[in-house]
Amino acid sequence: MPMDNSFVDQMRRAFADRVLPRRHTALLVAIVALLGVRALVSGTGAEASIYSILVMLVLMVAVYTIHVDELVGDRELLVKQRKKRGVLGWVLAIVAIVLRLGLFASPSHQLATVSSISLALFFGFVTLTELRAVLRQKTITRETISMSISVYLLLGLSWGLFYIVLFEFQPNAFSFGGAPAPSELQITPVLIYFSLTTLATVGYGDITPMTLQARYAAVSEGIAGQLYLAILVARLVGMQMSQSASQPAEPQTQDHDTKPSSTKV
Repeated sequence: MPMDNSFVDQMRRAFADRVLPRRHTALLVAIVALLGVRALVSGTGAEASIYSILVMLVLMVAVYTIHVDELVGDRELLVKQRKKRGVLGWVLAIVAIVLRLGLFASPSHQLATVSSISLALFFGFVTLTELRAVLRQKTITRETISMSISVYLLLGLSWGLFYIVLFEFQPNAFSFGGAPAPSELQITPVLIYFSLTTLATVGYGDITPMTLQARYAAVSEGIAGQLYLAILVARLVGMQMSQSASQPAEPQTQDHDTKPSSTKV
């Protein structure tokens, strides 16, 4: 038994040493995989299953990331807040996972709608939590950069899930350039694509919001994306200046082999 406990402790320390310092990078990799792999496997017949697996992977990584957030400030208060965030994150993640698994057992339009709502709530919660963590950073590290990129992608993903929910209630919320509306399997990557192009203010025009709710949601996403980039750049520049100012200046070395020449008058 002592050997088992020692082995478990060693595994926990190894996990904490390797994964904990890189958790934001792991979250970024999971988000990129979720966004990229779904498009790569489109048309193979396995896209729905692969997408569901990647969604659950992102859920788990995201919950772990927000649960082990650093505590800077009043520790007692922050511990209570972290526990509340952890409980809420796990509840939202478990509900989303159960509903996603339920779609395999009993696919239905109503269950798909409820699953989309649960995912939108979860990713919205994670986005706000990560945004709060980004704004609290004091130094620039690789994890700070990964966290900043993750928040930007999470904004697009959260808005895309909101568009999916909106489309479920308003089938005429979007115009697809004269083409028929995508099927229920294809609507998720299509509207997430629309969300990312809106966030980046690319605006190809192939998908157009038609209802008032869809138009205001698209405008608010475009504004939020621009404000985030402006605030992020200003924040990173400020941290870089503060970080550079706090570093000790390098001492100037003098070459002792050469002596200043004296001039005789």
